[in-house]
Amino acid sequence: MALGEALYPGSRHHLKSSMLTLNDICVRLLDYGPAGEIELHGEKIKLEPDTLIALEGIGTLRRVSIAERYGELLESGGDLRRIVSTFHRESTRRGHASLTTSLTLQLEISRCSRAASLLLVSPPFGSYLQESQRRSIVRREGFFIPPRAAAREDLRFTYARMVDAAHDAYSRLLEEGVEPEDARYVLPLASATSLFMSGSLETFLGFIIDAEKHGDGSPWYPEELSLIGRRIGEVARRIAPHLTEARLKFRMKLPTYPYANPYREPDHVIEDLVEKHGGGPVMLNFISLLERADTIKESLEDPARAHVLNPLIQAVFLEPMSLAAYHQAIRHRTIPTAVESIYSAAERCLSKPEQGLIIPPRIARSKRLVDLFMEAAAGLLEAYKKLIEGGAQPSDAIYIIPQAVRIYAIRSYNAFNLLWPQGFIATRACSTSQWEVRRIAYEVWRQVSEKAPWLGELMGEKCKHLGYCPERRWCEIILKYRSYDDEEHKRALENEGS
Repeated sequence: MALGEALYPGSRHHLKSSMLTLNDICVRLLDYGPAGEIELHGEKIKLEPDTLIALEGIGTLRRVSIAERYGELLESGGDLRRIVSTFHRESTRRGHASLTTSLTLQLEISRCSRAASLLLVSPPFGSYLQESQRRSIVRREGFFIPPRAAAREDLRFTYARMVDAAHDAYSRLLEEGVEPEDARYVLPLASATSLFMSGSLETFLGFIIDAEKHGDGSPWYPEELSLIGRRIGEVARRIAPHLTEARLKFRMKLPTYPYANPYREPDHVIEDLVEKHGGGPVMLNFISLLERADTIKESLEDPARAHVLNPLIQAVFLEPMSLAAYHQAIRHRTIPTAVESIYSAAERCLSKPEQGLIIPPRIARSKRLVDLFMEAAAGLLEAYKKLIEGGAQPSDAIYIIPQAVRIYAIRSYNAFNLLWPQGFIATRACSTSQWEVRRIAYEVWRQVSEKAPWLGELMGEKCKHLGYCPERRWCEIILKYRSYDDEEHKRALENEGS
């Protein structure tokens, strides 16, 4: 008997899931800029982004105020709309990205899937705040179903049945005392989420272009992402139609700054490295143009000198991690990242589930919990296979794979991420960090130390760099570096920033 059949005998109407669809997704504009008000001849005039950015751009050629520029254009008798449109078109054609990076959008994306947010939080120049599954409980009704899977009764039944079975396993893990951040590994990417996104038009441009490129029929790019991209495009066109159209008409083969996109046809770029190196994390390359700890340490004492270090040190790693951990890791935006096709990761996991799934330690300690976990994860993987065999596109079926699936990423760590208190090693080696990301941080630290001991000795958790623990509760890690107790911790937090 297939997993889940015993839960729902007989009628398909016994399924418990009530799932979200494209109609439930909301892309809401919270704010935008730049927009401002000028005073001209005693009259207050509101300038929207198209006009304000164009006037500021024109102002790079003349030393007059924005109000004076606006007044001169009006007095010249020219068509202001045409002047603004021409400026954006000609400037964008010459490659001036400073225009599209000047228009900023603050967006709220509600009731999308974690499959979608896996990409939405990827552009490095954006900022993202997302509903977390580490602490909050995922409700049974909190799952998304892609439209093409929802349109056919047989596919919908297979999909909904396995979502219900996975949520049952998740609930049982919680009842057994497993923390939500570990129990979530058994949930599919269909889990619903919401997030706040802040960035420039240039940051979100890739989503708009991909929505036009893929439409609703791509086998690799989810239709949900196309919908969100279209909505963002509609917002941008409404706020700054001239700037947005000028940028979208300036088409190149490589239209945006690169960001990690797992939703593409499988290729051999990263897969060949996985085949060659396997396991991991494994260091692929290390470069340091400095080889003295005292020189680096002295530079770190002075912010004006420290910035010189960043391009002089680089460590490149091939890292395996669960989709749950990757979702968190990709938000560390200062680390250039490339990721393999998610479909390659799914196929590898299908062929060897024991190697392709990452099981949290709290679950791995109990055979009974491991059996529960593996049964649910195997059921989701089997559903992925059945959906594709039944005619579903991979971009629809991918929603059903568990967040425990192992995916490989290549990440490049510079001096900031190795040595700064707010860099990757310092923040992610902290005991409050997610356990899997923390393991990666310590492994990166270990391998860098083997390659360059003089650099490794300068690396460490944020309490090492700061001299105190900034968390609400301190842990024993700081005792590796200095004596510390509750009273000192209290004083440190009270004096923080003084």
